[in-house]
Amino acid sequence: MNEAAPTTTAKPRAAAEATPQTEAVTLSDAAQTSTQLLSSAHQSDGMDHAEVARIRSALATGNYNVAPEDLAQAMVTVLKATSK
Repeated sequence: MNEAAPTTTAKPRAAAEATPQTEAVTLSDAAQTSTQLLSSAHQSDGMDHAEVARIRSALATGNYNVAPEDLAQAMVTVLKATSK
């Protein structure tokens, strides 16, 4: 009996294996805006320099007025934040 030697056939590579895969992510407008805001916040020193200049000028000229209710609310907010 003559047995035939087993033959192996190479399977053709799938197209996905032959070419490198790349992936892309597309962010929604909201995600892009959030990313930009977050980046700006990280780069910021946390101060609105234009607002600080406006308040300094108003203080220097005696034109800075704070409503008592606003001052009271700010004090309550600070006291709550520091008492934790």
